[in-house]
Amino acid sequence: MKSSFQDIVAFMEPRLEKKPRGFDLFTKELAASMVRAYEENVKTIYVSGYAFPTELLWAFDVIPFDFEIACNNLPAASGGNGSTIMTTSEKEGYSRDICSFDRLIIACMIQGMLPKGDVYISSSYYCHGKAKANEIVANHEGKESILFDVPNEISDSSLEYVTAQLKDIASRLEAATGEKLDMDRLKKALRWSNKARSSLERVNELMKRKPFPYNPIKACLLALGGAIFWGSPIREEIHQLVIKELEDRIDYGTALPEKHRILWYPWVPVQQTNIFTTLKELQVSVPMVETARVWWSELDESKPFESLARKALENYLVGRGEKRVRALVTLAEEYDVDGVIHFSTPACHCENVTFPLVRDAMKEKNLPTLNLEGDMTDERNFSPEQTRNKLTSFVEILNKI
Repeated sequence: MKSSFQDIVAFMEPRLEKKPRGFDLFTKELAASMVRAYEENVKTIYVSGYAFPTELLWAFDVIPFDFEIACNNLPAASGGNGSTIMTTSEKEGYSRDICSFDRLIIACMIQGMLPKGDVYISSSYYCHGKAKANEIVANHEGKESILFDVPNEISDSSLEYVTAQLKDIASRLEAATGEKLDMDRLKKALRWSNKARSSLERVNELMKRKPFPYNPIKACLLALGGAIFWGSPIREEIHQLVIKELEDRIDYGTALPEKHRILWYPWVPVQQTNIFTTLKELQVSVPMVETARVWWSELDESKPFESLARKALENYLVGRGEKRVRALVTLAEEYDVDGVIHFSTPACHCENVTFPLVRDAMKEKNLPTLNLEGDMTDERNFSPEQTRNKLTSFVEILNKI
């Protein structure tokens, strides 16, 4: 695994020197951080960056390691051969009903591919499998898995509850690193996060332009994989490059033509598929992916722990389903889309049960909705032929509206 990340860094560095691009910088910095996670003199913190306020981590001298993102960046997984790794965990009794992400992670653990962690943090939101996989990997290393528990409502008591957890995690980080939390450094991390939040708002605004001037896959992967950089100046640097790319495409008129616009949720598959090439052929753009938007309030430096707690509580997958449905309807209106696509993966049970709510809400807005079945990483659960037929039929519906 380490050598795969080293190869990515070696490949991206000359590309960046030739022409700096936001997604290339993200890819290089992500791979470089994963390489550093293997160094003996660093403290490696296992965390799902998209499900934890990583600003707290950037207040310490640690390396955030998102094992979900790392394992899915392996050539076999991203190249459409993830099952060649997953079979290792399946032979140990982990059913194919389990999320392909988790089977991949556990297989990498069994094969001894993962770096040693010093602190293992997971969260109660997004999915239960992620937390369980983190627990399995932590137990394998004889470590405790910390569950960051975020309630489903924002109230004074829930804010106090989550704040207390973050302070406890800070204490654990102090114990692991041997360094005291520097509050000025934490406030600086919040400052960088706010700056990057502001530039992401600019990116979101540019993504509304017609024709759509960006790439939906990059927007989604940057939102999820790049989440470990919230609180770091790297995130702002990435955004500034993306902004320049979008403004140039708008100014020079180089964006691809579009006949229809689609809102996509919740995330895009990691493995190579024919989904977006098919949409491109059909001149369908995806100007917004749910994960790519700003959904949290600006952070208050004077109350860092409380602000980070609120950020977690405001996550779009925390709370009642109606809250998320309203947000998706708002996105559909803001980005002036003609339809909605839900990417449905077999193991995302909590995600899939909300689809009827979204479908019914979009129907009231006269927006057709497609439930597109597939898989994030397991090519055995994806059919290119079926996918192309479904997308083609869906676009035919859009053509008749």
